[in-house]
Amino acid sequence: MTNNKDINDRLRTSKILWYLYWVFIAASIVLVAQIINLKVFWEPLPQTAWRFRPTKKKEILKPERGAILDHKGKLIAVSTPMYDIYMDCTVLKEAHSKDQNKGKEKEEAWKSKARKLAAALPSVLTKDGKDATHYNKLILGGRNLNRQYVPITKSIDHETLLRLKTLPLYNEDPNKGGLIVKRQDTRQYPYRSLARSVIGYVKNNEDENVTKRRGIESKYDYHLHGKEGSEWKRITDNKGKIRDTDSALVAVVDGNDIRTTLDIDIQDIADRALRRQIEPEMDIDGGCVVIMDVETGAIRAMVNLSRNKDGSLSESYNLAIARAGEPGSVLKTATLMTLLEDGHVSLDDKIETNHGRMKNVKDDETIKRYEWNNKTDRISIIDGFKLSSNYVFRYLVKEHYGSIPDQYISRLYEYKLGDSFDFELDGFAKATLPDPKAKGWSPTDLIQVAIGYSATETPLHIVTFYNAVANKGKMMKPYLVESIEKDGEIIKRFKPEILNGAICSKSTADTLLRALKTVTAEGTGSKVKKARCQVAGKTGTAWVVMDAKYTGGKGGIYQDADGRKQYQGTFVGFYPADEPKYTAIVTIWSKPTTQSFHGGTLPALAMKEIVDNTYALDCGWGNEIEKRGRVPEMKAGLISADREKGTPVPSVKGLGLKDALYLIENSGYKCSYEGCGHVASQSPQAGASLAKGQTVKIILK
Repeated sequence: MTNNKDINDRLRTSKILWYLYWVFIAASIVLVAQIINLKVFWEPLPQTAWRFRPTKKKEILKPERGAILDHKGKLIAVSTPMYDIYMDCTVLKEAHSKDQNKGKEKEEAWKSKARKLAAALPSVLTKDGKDATHYNKLILGGRNLNRQYVPITKSIDHETLLRLKTLPLYNEDPNKGGLIVKRQDTRQYPYRSLARSVIGYVKNNEDENVTKRRGIESKYDYHLHGKEGSEWKRITDNKGKIRDTDSALVAVVDGNDIRTTLDIDIQDIADRALRRQIEPEMDIDGGCVVIMDVETGAIRAMVNLSRNKDGSLSESYNLAIARAGEPGSVLKTATLMTLLEDGHVSLDDKIETNHGRMKNVKDDETIKRYEWNNKTDRISIIDGFKLSSNYVFRYLVKEHYGSIPDQYISRLYEYKLGDSFDFELDGFAKATLPDPKAKGWSPTDLIQVAIGYSATETPLHIVTFYNAVANKGKMMKPYLVESIEKDGEIIKRFKPEILNGAICSKSTADTLLRALKTVTAEGTGSKVKKARCQVAGKTGTAWVVMDAKYTGGKGGIYQDADGRKQYQGTFVGFYPADEPKYTAIVTIWSKPTTQSFHGGTLPALAMKEIVDNTYALDCGWGNEIEKRGRVPEMKAGLISADREKGTPVPSVKGLGLKDALYLIENSGYKCSYEGCGHVASQSPQAGASLAKGQTVKIILK
């Protein structure tokens, strides 16, 4: 039995613990309140504030992002300096207050200059749309409130900065005038949207946006970005910062430049030609153009235009490499190459027309028209090719490869039409071919591949194949980057590579040349017949497997319930036909439509314009232009509308080479330079008026 003494002891202990608990709670509340007061509300006295400031602060030094150039050295993407302007409105104020004799007079003189500055700012900062009253309140109000970091304007260029520095106060030492300039490098694209899906886009050189980038800006970010540096800065009594010489300095390394194989003039030609054909046709969903140098495989232009919801066109998606589909009749050239290489046919061989009939496939109406027009029941291989007869090529493949489909399909793999090859950009779709050994193989697959169905190809696959035909059988790997450079010095050069040294013999390539010339002279590609030089090429038209959203969720459908179809139309070829310099492909895709669409219409018309204008660019192609008529006038149109105007020569003094080049070229002038470092002088001087295309010379020291 517990006695009273034990009970009292326990009660006493309990009270003591309860008391200690509440003391602890109260102390905790007081402590937290003190911490909050110190962190949020407390400020040291001015005379002791320096004791509480950190003496050093580490700052990250940002590298300048490298430029992207076309193969002639024109700037396609460049990080150019832009400036945010602030003002220390407290400069000299304390000194004036301590000057018993002339302090008031000096302060009033400073304010008078401030009023003149406010009156002048609207004429310089025109884009801000602010009046003198606004700036007067901003500056003098900041003076009264002792504000040291008053924002004046943001994102002005170097030219505007130089004008600011001529105004009252800003033309004095910053310790007297209060001007604070904060530089930030902003990514500029002088040719606007040209080649955007290839080049990519970045706003600045920050790492956090890398995953959202595309094109060369993404693929070569490691080279373009550079390496951050760092330095420690000592904090001064007036809240300024100076470099701490006792601390380690990690030097910043600016990014390397990427020189592409693109020719921005040819890119502009191709862009405008494609836009001209598809922009007014609202049934067209988009299209692409690829132009390749025959000898090297270098890509001179890659245009990708997609229809937006508002009906406009933009470079938002790289269709040339990422959209794989059944190519249609452009694959007949690969079929003909295989038949020629294996010695099964010659162009002048004839086969029975049979009214265009084959088992399990729709009759070929092209053959029926041929029979009627020519009063014959036989057709030559070359006539079947120029008319793009499905019957002719189905018949030939079935006749010669029906029992050995592997032999035919393996040939297509040799032409790199059955897989992807290395390419600089991400998102390159895989080409596919049916496998004769696969469970789902059907004899119908063989005759379908012969005419460009049951296989998927990207436009880049097709143009690479045709480039090999132009190159007498040598297949070159397409490439986009020519070199990685630093301050004009080549760090790494990318040389042309051979994918297949001989996909066919020279005699087969010559035979195909004859056939392709016939297509443009007499056949389905006749809309390029009147081009300024002869083109060897082929048309192709294919139905596109419709998206399930158009077919009620059904896949593999070429026609919806309303009878609408989607088309892919292509023209691919090389020019000048007998001594080819460029191979080009134009592929256009339609929306679901009841209208017919063919590769020999809009794609061929775009090709003719491309041929005419690229041919006119190169005077080394002989005097044929003069014989055929006046060279079409080349305008800057899409490249820069501003260049049509007589833009004054910009001031580039004090800038680095890339920044100076950007300003001069974006004003419509050429630039020559000597030396290295920063611009010490320029000729003509800033503000001069020159004819568009003349040269501005700069000296760097």
